[in-house]
Amino acid sequence: MSKVFSAHAVSVDGYITGRGAGPGRGLGDGTQLFDWYFNGDTPSQEFGGFKLSPAGARLFGSLSARVGAIVVGRDTYEDSDRFGGGSPHPTAPLFLLSHRPAPEITERQTLVTTGIEDAVAAARAAAGPSSRVCPAAYGCG
Repeated sequence: MSKVFSAHAVSVDGYITGRGAGPGRGLGDGTQLFDWYFNGDTPSQEFGGFKLSPAGARLFGSLSARVGAIVVGRDTYEDSDRFGGGSPHPTAPLFLLSHRPAPEITERQTLVTTGIEDAVAAARAAAGPSSRVCPAAYGCG
């Protein structure tokens, strides 16, 4: 059975975005929570463009290599410009949890409007038995 885990950075106020987040503006100002993705010399094996410290790259790689599916909320989906039609993970499908229809959904994205339990169940089924489902994450590292 696949495992569900949450592996994103959250600030003390419970948000992953800064002020001014939104479509075309990404996660907004103050996204220091994600600086570690780019402050080293070791390239990520899964995410092109990420350069982490050696220890960060080992940790990030060991987690991200096992992600089989992503569950994301509507605000993160919209703020991230719908992940360009994909997912925050280069190979994992995205399951969008929302109570309203999405304007665009691609073959790598699935809209779930019937609740978090159904979103996690669908993601778990897509992830496979030895993968992990990463809820509401940006990067899922």
